[in-house]
Amino acid sequence: MREPGIPTVVTDRLTLRAFTPADREAYAALRADPEVVRYLPGGEALVPFAAEIADSRIRSFREGWARGYGVWAVEETATGAFVGQAGLASMERASEVEVLYALGRPFWGRGYAREAAAAALRFGFETVGLDRIVAFVVPENEASARVLEAVGLRSIGDTDYNGFTVRGFRIEAEDWRARGAA
Repeated sequence: MREPGIPTVVTDRLTLRAFTPADREAYAALRADPEVVRYLPGGEALVPFAAEIADSRIRSFREGWARGYGVWAVEETATGAFVGQAGLASMERASEVEVLYALGRPFWGRGYAREAAAAALRFGFETVGLDRIVAFVVPENEASARVLEAVGLRSIGDTDYNGFTVRGFRIEAEDWRARGAA
């Protein structure tokens, strides 16, 4: 389902599309999985409330597109299965744009995070015209750090993010273009 103002991006195996109210149950299940949220700062505390916050998060994702970028629902193109979320978000405390993703456990280990992150970077640099994109992961999330490095982000060291120690990553538009557009 295409939404006005929210582009759909299709990769080799994934479709990144607008969140809809029909995604509520699948999104709530994603956010209720302790293994999925354990690396999200404060994520485990929200697990009991995943169903209650799903509607507001989906609404927030949709409204966020007013900036020209935002967070997509990710589905497996071949099956239509809800995979998770990916996209670009404004940083709360800085004038930075962050690439983010969270996938359901059945889809881990398939390269989907890398594929979705690469699509979000491409959109950010080619369509939106961003100069830089950042990302943050908790230091224990080595798999996510490898995804970010695979799509060209470089570690900029550990920092504090809302009271949590996180590892920062960054890629500049010119570095992304020099890589051959991830």
